[in-house]
Amino acid sequence: MANKKINYVKESKVRKILDENDYLVLLGERSNGKSYCVKSMVIKDCIKNDRKFIYLRRYDLDIKDNLCSRYFGDVPVVSMIEGDDFDNIDVYRKDIWLSKYDDEKKKNKHIKKIGYCIPLSNDERQKSLVYADVDYIIMEEFVSKDGRYLYNECDRLQNFVSSVFRNNRKGKVILIGNTISRMCVYYREWQLNGIKKQKLGTVDKYIFKNDNGDDTRLAVYLTDSLNINTGMFFGNSAKSITKGSYEVSEQPHLPKHLKDYSIVYQFVIQHNDFMYLCKLLRDREDASIYVWYVEPKTSEIKEKTRVISNLFNPSPYYSRTLKESINDKEKMIFSLFRKQKVCFADNLTGTEFNNIISDYL
Repeated sequence: MANKKINYVKESKVRKILDENDYLVLLGERSNGKSYCVKSMVIKDCIKNDRKFIYLRRYDLDIKDNLCSRYFGDVPVVSMIEGDDFDNIDVYRKDIWLSKYDDEKKKNKHIKKIGYCIPLSNDERQKSLVYADVDYIIMEEFVSKDGRYLYNECDRLQNFVSSVFRNNRKGKVILIGNTISRMCVYYREWQLNGIKKQKLGTVDKYIFKNDNGDDTRLAVYLTDSLNINTGMFFGNSAKSITKGSYEVSEQPHLPKHLKDYSIVYQFVIQHNDFMYLCKLLRDREDASIYVWYVEPKTSEIKEKTRVISNLFNPSPYYSRTLKESINDKEKMIFSLFRKQKVCFADNLTGTEFNNIISDYL
């Protein structure tokens, strides 16, 4: 263990990236210091410049005072400030305070407010409020493993940002997430197409042109792996926790005995910028055995290819769901999907495919 390099996220690198961009998407494995780095950097900056920040989560349940106080519990406030006026950060009624614990009264004395805890789900209530003293927005857990995003979440975040940084005032927006899924509404809506193939330790940059001619700059920093394992993790989750891999579950693969088969039918499922080639295979030795095999499709869709897609296309070869078959034979073929006769090229393909297939059945 002593010979291994531990790649915790470095504040100096995050600061440099943020100085050059308006938005920072910070991704990586769990517990590699992403959140700690951002909290430490932002709080020190707010103390130094007498400014504030917003801690943003998706739902109101995520910002209960006790949960938020625990979120800030690892920030070394004493080392940030000269003197002994503060020794911890406490959240009270959704306000974030530099505080001093009173041993006699057994409670915190709130000294200086440095931020606000806000749920994005209550964005409508924020439109008339003024946050002229806020320079940062930190959104935690912006990637949802199970796809439970707010309705029009990306637009709601943009509107919330415009409410905080109004009258052409600029600030910094930091979105922190674990590498648990490549199917994130922000990647699609903001066209962050490089994330699917981005390498660990790299920074990809995007520039968006605004209506007024200005640029909005966004950086995606996919942090390095910690390169450690305490021995507490095992199975598929261990790769996500200790290596920064996308979180997957075990999926059925092509049966080993099915070595000689013919392709009876094939079509493409296109879900936004994800594409899957689905092949119906039949065992040459036992014609009663059929199985669907799903693999990623990396080439462009050719003309007259049968496609099931959530994207509009007037071609007669495109349908919105598997229920919209073009003939009785295809209807029978598609029914095998509903009988779970499906296997996958790898676990990542199967995990992501199963996250979207219910939209098409």
